[in-house]
Amino acid sequence: MTNEPIWNVTVHSDSRMNRMTNIPNTGTILAGLDKTKHGIFICTADGSGLVKDNLYFCNAAGDALIRVANSALGGGLVSTFQGEPKYLDLSLTKTTDLYEANWSSPVYWIRAVTSTGSVENKTDGTTGERSIRLRPNATSGSGATISYPHLKLDFSQAASYQAKLQIETGTNIALHSGIACDDVTSVDTNTRKLQAEVCTVTNNNWWLRTANGSAHTASDTGIAITANRVAIRINHLPSVPEADLQVDAGTLLQKTSNIPISGATADANLIKHSVKNSTAADRPLLVYGSRLSYTVSDNWV
Repeated sequence: MTNEPIWNVTVHSDSRMNRMTNIPNTGTILAGLDKTKHGIFICTADGSGLVKDNLYFCNAAGDALIRVANSALGGGLVSTFQGEPKYLDLSLTKTTDLYEANWSSPVYWIRAVTSTGSVENKTDGTTGERSIRLRPNATSGSGATISYPHLKLDFSQAASYQAKLQIETGTNIALHSGIACDDVTSVDTNTRKLQAEVCTVTNNNWWLRTANGSAHTASDTGIAITANRVAIRINHLPSVPEADLQVDAGTLLQKTSNIPISGATADANLIKHSVKNSTAADRPLLVYGSRLSYTVSDNWV
């Protein structure tokens, strides 16, 4: 083995020493080294995208460097964010984030409805929990959609999406929830996306749809929908590449086809929730909160 700890009886070889030691050098030189033969790099001067006084380790595939932010500016979480100024944690869980009906007030979400679709506020009569209620109402094929506009997501970087949702009636319904989703009332497109979805015309399970700009596919989690509150989580791992969907504590679906690994979201379509019915009866979707941890694509820092 060439990557075990060094012992006093370890036989010397270049391959062993490369894998077992920390290598300090300029970013330009470090970026050019064979990452399959090394472990940890210490950058001594900016170059080739590497930053001075930062630590990098080689990923398991041997084709990329992962940065460990400099903690010299105070240590802990704050210094990590200082070292990663394009990392953003967008948590849409505040009262104002879940307030949609009063259109005379500032609009935090972009609303799109078709036919008799509508969007309203809802407060749970038992717990007092706030939500945005998307309603197709009583015309078959009607839809309601909300999108959150914000700084663009970089699909070449890892991301994590979370949402707390509730389907009021689990029949004759279709919905999308995730990153850069299509409106559920439109045809599926190849636009780069990570989308949890339900379509009861197909079955009553949660699916994960991904698109890489050229093609899109969907995979069945095998997890049935319910009328209870549900936690949705999508992890985006472009270095694999892979996207994972987990519903509550259910089995993790790992999807490797048509994963976006480049490009960015549109300004107005970062997070989206969208629902429609397939019967002349209301099929509401409640949105209790959304969260997205990601790397910003915009040149804003």
